[in-house]
Amino acid sequence: MLLLFSLWNLLKRKMLRKPLRLACSLTAAAALLTFGFPVYAASAEAAPVQTSTTVKPAGNGGGAASFLHEGKAVPVILRRSYLCGEESQPLGTLSPEDVHRLLLEQPRLTASVEGDSVVLSEQINDLSDTCRRSATFGVDSGGSLTLFEGPPKEEKVMKTFYQLDLRYMESSLPKEELDRLMSGIRVQDKDEFNSILSSYDDYAVGNSEGAMQRTY
Repeated sequence: MLLLFSLWNLLKRKMLRKPLRLACSLTAAAALLTFGFPVYAASAEAAPVQTSTTVKPAGNGGGAASFLHEGKAVPVILRRSYLCGEESQPLGTLSPEDVHRLLLEQPRLTASVEGDSVVLSEQINDLSDTCRRSATFGVDSGGSLTLFEGPPKEEKVMKTFYQLDLRYMESSLPKEELDRLMSGIRVQDKDEFNSILSSYDDYAVGNSEGAMQRTY
């Protein structure tokens, strides 16, 4: 929500700079209300940023820092990485001044360069909307605990975690529980996600060997 507020303030500043860009600004406002993020028009007269503030790098952070001092507007993408899933939202073509302002107002963002674009990344400790709709824990063909998009039988792998000791699980768990995992366990929030990971951690290869030794 804070990021949305910052982007809206940035849009209002652009509207005050030059009346001729009012139409572009109104289009951006419509995108803000519809999708949650505005699409900005390029700022041709944007001046290079004169500041000593350090930009937090992510990946090619040096390239992002260089961009902020070159004065050239480039396409900018907001990328949100979740516990499960990733979402990207184009923010349009922004000047270095605009990008720098977003980084100052939203400290959790980090900047990197990918090709001709600057990517603003945000780590979110939650599930993406896509994961909430379809994420299902199961076991892949190699015996690893895996998160699938939809039922495990469709084999649409989203993320693989750790190798399971299936023999130990067969001797330790009720058949109903093992069958439930093999068929797929739906998760719809962070708590369910973390609960599944912790529940089967004792059956990970390596961890299960220690557990078997403690039973004797």
